[in-house]
Amino acid sequence: MLKELQIAIAKQQQVSVRTKDGTITVGIPKHSIDPKRVKIHTQNEVVSVQLNEINHIMRIIGLAVK
Repeated sequence: MLKELQIAIAKQQQVSVRTKDGTITVGIPKHSIDPKRVKIHTQNEVVSVQLNEINHIMRIIGLAVK
């Protein structure tokens, strides 16, 4: 799971993160100063999520249409 998050950070891909309490956050992940957290940049805000609270991560990969 964390490997997918690292790939998304490196490639600046959008992710959907579901936490143990059921909250879903969609945005671009970035490293946090705290190594136990990740920052998710959404359209309206920056959300800091604890890594141990993440239940599921899905990378969203856009495909170019010709």
